[in-house]
Order: sequence, then structure tokens, then C-alpha cells
Amino acid sequence: MMIFLVLIIWFLSLLVFMLIIRKAIDGSRATYKLDELIQEIRLLRKEIKDNKHIIDKRL
Repeated sequence: MMIFLVLIIWFLSLLVFMLIIRKAIDGSRATYKLDELIQEIRLLRKEIKDNKHIIDKRL
């Protein structure tokens, strides 16, 4: 019975710890900056793919 209680407390504390870390990561401005950077890279790749003459001029 005591082991079962310890396991429940351990599981709940682990769950709370994971929620705190998740909230900190989601609330961080770094994640928003990373999302903006990824979007900018996608737009640049699309632009390069559409405008192949830019690459040809430099070569």
C-alpha cells in the first residue's frame, strides 16, 4: 500500500514538473522568434525556387 502511494505521488510530481517546463517553453519569446525564422526561411526558399535567374546571374 505504501509503495502504491509513493508511486502516485512520484507520478503527480513528475506531471507537475512537465507542465511547468512546457509552460515555460511555450511562454518563451524564443519559440516565437524561431517560428518567425522558420517562416522566413520557407519564404526565401520559395522565392529562390521561383526566381532561378538570380542564381544563374551570380554563377
